[in-house]
Amino acid sequence: MPSSVSFVTGAAGFVGAHLVRRLLERGGQVHALVRPSTRLERLAPVLDRITLHRLDLADRTALEACLKEVSPTHVYHLAADTRPQAASPIAAVDAAIHSSLTSTLPLVEALACLPVPPRIMVRAGTLAEYGPTDVPSREDGPVRPTTPYGAGMLAATAALDVLAASLPFPVVTARLALCYGPGQSHAFLLAEAIDAFLDERPIALLAPDDCRDLMHVDDAVAGLMRIADIVPANCPVINIGSGHAPRMADVLDTLRALIGAPENFVQPASGASRRPATELRTCPELAWHRLGWRCEIGLEEGLVQTIASERRARAARCAEAHLAAPRLAETFS
Repeated sequence: MPSSVSFVTGAAGFVGAHLVRRLLERGGQVHALVRPSTRLERLAPVLDRITLHRLDLADRTALEACLKEVSPTHVYHLAADTRPQAASPIAAVDAAIHSSLTSTLPLVEALACLPVPPRIMVRAGTLAEYGPTDVPSREDGPVRPTTPYGAGMLAATAALDVLAASLPFPVVTARLALCYGPGQSHAFLLAEAIDAFLDERPIALLAPDDCRDLMHVDDAVAGLMRIADIVPANCPVINIGSGHAPRMADVLDTLRALIGAPENFVQPASGASRRPATELRTCPELAWHRLGWRCEIGLEEGLVQTIASERRARAARCAEAHLAAPRLAETFS
């Protein structure tokens, strides 16, 4: 699709950086929007092949000028605060809703005012919008988020639903299952566990019986791009997930075995049994029927790939440190 002009918000994030690389592989122009303070490590290998825009989505004047210059054909909206911090639960929910709406509504407004609107805006939503309701979660089923992040993302989904009829382009929210894969922050469980096991450290698991729908990031990116390609009509929300929700203790035990860490390296955290286990799992049937998309990377295969990637990254860092050591010694000699 060489005539495409893709505009990606949250482009330096985990999923965003993988999406940017995949869009470049396919061809076309790729514009990446990041906050002014964002670090660019994930985008470093492709910075010479993209157009980078550093601005805040809440800055309407700068955003409008940027979009008029770019005139995107496809917009991928991935910017989101996945870990809102606040002093109280009420403040956390308020911050999450405010962040989600102020990063989404100005973008939609600016796109709607373009002389030539985009063909579609694909927004990354989350399985957390459903919460532990009827399992598997379906697009037309109940939504009862239990986290500030889920509540904030749901607020934006609802706002877009209200606006849909007045917009000159379709907006589809892809409710993503929990993504994992190369380059994920160690603040997330699977990345943290891989780091710990490679360092020969045990990990404490707070909710061993929780069941979660896990999806390799490459499958998530393929789902987002498939939505943009198909532009499904009358389809404001689509689940992008595996439809399977393994027990997290079993997932970490599989990780441990693949890495070769001792059996006692997965330990229950203090207070690990204080609440009932929950299950978050998508029903991906709509994605198959409307998009012809389904997850292609099995969990164990995805974990093997992610472990191998982390090993390569560690080896590269060691090599860089080794090369830098003589230069450092030379500096102080």
